[in-house]
Amino acid sequence: MAPKLTIKDDYILVEPRKTDFWEIWELLAQLLQMPEYPHKNVIWLFSDGPLSLTYDDLYKLNQVLKENFPEKVKQDKKAAIVVPTGLGSAMATEYTKIVEGVPVEFKIFSDLDTAEKWIAK
Repeated sequence: MAPKLTIKDDYILVEPRKTDFWEIWELLAQLLQMPEYPHKNVIWLFSDGPLSLTYDDLYKLNQVLKENFPEKVKQDKKAAIVVPTGLGSAMATEYTKIVEGVPVEFKIFSDLDTAEKWIAK
């Protein structure tokens, strides 16, 4: 299945498939250019597959986010990261520690339902 971005009522759903740096970079670039992005929360839904990211990649993705972040976004913007336990969860936790300079609250979840409830609050 190909990676995709889906606009939902309450959020934008981002579904990477390969879970490598270039796919996430491409999806992030597309997401930041969407006219809906400043006004909607985001859920990144990672599948339970091989993870091809390094810690250095997390810093590069953070830089892309900071350099391309829209000027005006909703004040209580949220981004949920849904990952299975294990390495994906550890990488997501590290990313939430290094992300800075953007007005988004990041939170990690292990299932989509809980992430959707948090986004809807």
